[in-house]
Amino acid sequence: MNKKLLIGAGVALVAIAAAVYVLFFMKDLSGRIVIPYISHQKPRIDPHVPSAVPIADKLDEVMFDGLFNISANPSGITYEDGLGELMGIDENGIVSVRLKPKKRWHSSYQINREDDEYKISEREAVLFTAKDLHFTLRRIKRLGSLSPDYILVSQAVPELDFSGPDENNEIHFRFRMDREWPEADIKEVLSFKILPAESEMSAPNYLNGTGPYILAGTNEDVITFLRNPAGLAQIPLLQLQPFIDNSTYATELKNGNINSLLSTPFGSLSPLLEDREDFFYKSNISTTFFAVLFNTQRLNRAQRQELRKLISNKKIVNRFFKIGTEQQRHITDYKGNNDNYEDYLNYSMFPSTSYYVQDNVVLPLHPTGQPDVSILPDTVRIQVCLNYGFREELSELAQIMNDPALFKGKIKVTAVPNEELRKGNYDGVLVAVSGYRSNFLFDLYDLFLREPDLAVKKIHLVTDSDGRGNRIVNPRSFQADKNFFRLDATVSSEEQEDILKLLDYIYGFMSTREVGDKQAYAEFIDQLDQDMALGSWLFSLPSLAYFSTQFDSSSIDLYGVASQLSTIEKWREKKDE
Repeated sequence: MNKKLLIGAGVALVAIAAAVYVLFFMKDLSGRIVIPYISHQKPRIDPHVPSAVPIADKLDEVMFDGLFNISANPSGITYEDGLGELMGIDENGIVSVRLKPKKRWHSSYQINREDDEYKISEREAVLFTAKDLHFTLRRIKRLGSLSPDYILVSQAVPELDFSGPDENNEIHFRFRMDREWPEADIKEVLSFKILPAESEMSAPNYLNGTGPYILAGTNEDVITFLRNPAGLAQIPLLQLQPFIDNSTYATELKNGNINSLLSTPFGSLSPLLEDREDFFYKSNISTTFFAVLFNTQRLNRAQRQELRKLISNKKIVNRFFKIGTEQQRHITDYKGNNDNYEDYLNYSMFPSTSYYVQDNVVLPLHPTGQPDVSILPDTVRIQVCLNYGFREELSELAQIMNDPALFKGKIKVTAVPNEELRKGNYDGVLVAVSGYRSNFLFDLYDLFLREPDLAVKKIHLVTDSDGRGNRIVNPRSFQADKNFFRLDATVSSEEQEDILKLLDYIYGFMSTREVGDKQAYAEFIDQLDQDMALGSWLFSLPSLAYFSTQFDSSSIDLYGVASQLSTIEKWREKKDE
């Protein structure tokens, strides 16, 4: 009898403890979308230039509208009206768009903070006009090939301008007639985000948009957005919650401190979150790949070719996902494939999940034969910085590559601070390349011209005028201390001719307005890299997001190149049954 009483008392105590935890410690996140971010990587938002912080590019969809907005449904990518309505295209390539002049800028609202709560009230309305669109197109034109929007718009509208509006508030773009223009393609071209005309041309942060959420403020590193009163968002509040790194994200979701996790460590299914009553997941196309970029100043071409053979991405992936063990990290993709690890192996700077490989624009070379390790340094020294995202994944990769049984003890990976990378005292650097797109807008500047500083994304591109109104790339764009590969086109060397050729190809790829030319440049670049062996391209990271069942899973669609926040205004909470 006493034993039964003790068991009953124990069960009661557990139930009481659980109730106390729920009542007093577990946060009530109803009416909020709460997403984690790394506290020392505060997002700076520029809707026309890629950011070093992945969440910043996703916030473009939260704060800004284009004439048309990319979205998604269960069937795939869609485009919806934003600040415009498509009226049609005529036989001369004139695209007519009716503007929506009643759209208000976020500056039409006053935000006040009272007792740790933000309150929003109306003030004099500031309305969207064609003047804002003119300013935005001028800015995109000035940014040139540094902006993916320039690449997208200029291949359809060479002048980056329009006429109007007329008496019906319609404006008119002249599209090139070298191809058919279905409605979805027109809307994609005109999906660039629009800024108010009063904006600075080069500001460190752009915060005034017309999108579904308005930036309210930051308190103790918690970044809060309020629902735009004039918008269609279903959930009143969006918050970014700060954490030291991504290693605890799954635990924070399980403990109810966040309710949306846009990427999981290792891109894999989480055993912590397998309870389908509490969590659900969605996947989309990979946007991150890992690579070892070789130092061309310390390794000659022959050494780089043999090092590329030595570094087996398949061996690394088997270890990374613990394939065939009880701890195997399982993956899934948006097509319903499971544990399809080989689909993520890369053999080119153009990842296997990218348009260029999927459509056979480039045919990556798979290394064959045994490496001649005798020509390599006694120890190939690779550096990695763990402080700017993907800490868990990069730490694991360093541990794997340091295993002497895997690569004959030739490789030593060392974690270093960001400042050390700038010195170039490495044979290779292990990096995560994040934010690539699966369509033809692949950013080679981010790979080759990004200065070796992970804290910021600074592209070292130098151009000149050719005297005929065109821009040409200057060899000073490739200087040893301005890129991770330590490529230098200004110094005489055995490889200078190919380095100059590579720079011309990269600039041609990024600046051309012709899709056919872009495809040709991609092929040239891949073929040149097959000989120069500039890096080992390893593998792409599966993209998997988890959500609390606080949300209605049918309201959240992730697909293809749509940002994970492209549909945020449609997210809704699950109704109590």
